[in-house]
Formats: sequence, structure tokens, C-alpha cells
Amino acid sequence: MKASQALQASTFAMLLLSTHLTHADEWTGNDKSLHFGVSAALGVAAYSQTHDRTKAFTWAIAPGVLKEVIDSQEEGNRFSTKDLAWDAFGAFAGVQAGHWIIGDNKIAWVTDF
Repeated sequence: MKASQALQASTFAMLLLSTHLTHADEWTGNDKSLHFGVSAALGVAAYSQTHDRTKAFTWAIAPGVLKEVIDSQEEGNRFSTKDLAWDAFGAFAGVQAGHWIIGDNKIAWVTDF
């Protein structure tokens, strides 16, 4: 496993294991698809600019981390590790999709015909 994939996998695992910090947050809440979708789109966009999966993952998940930090500062709100896990999963999926679509291997695939 490459270092970038190991970093992404360990980040996702850490987020999943830390879910005991939240109380009423559901894994399938109404906003989870939004967390996944936005992070996935950011992952594709970040990969298209960097062509580096580790950097792209970092850029794609950063807004989700920032949002959760801001949420945790609001009265009656808390940091949601489940939202962040969906952000991480979306960022990972987006970066991987970007790599498959935009990556150097696309050129070889197109010329094989």
C-alpha cells in the first residue's frame, strides 16, 4: 500500500473509531450525503490541480474539518466525527475518481485501442 493510501485509510479508520465522542448524531442523517458529495467534488477538483493523492485528500477534507470546528464553537452544537467520517470517505472517493479519470494511466488506456 502506498503512503498516500495508508494515510487516507488510517485517517478514515481514526474517524470511525472516534465516534463515541458524539451522542445524538446518526450515521445516516439528512446531511451525510451532502458531506460526502461536497468532499467528493472537492477531491476530484483538488486532484486535478495537484496530481498528488495525499495533497488532494488534505485539500478536500480541510473544509469539512473547518466546518466541524466552527460548529463545535456554536452554542448547542458539537463537533461531529460522523460528519467528518463522511467527509473523509467522500474526499477519498473523489481523489480516487480524479486519479482514475485524470491520472497518467488514462493516456495509456486511450492509446491501447
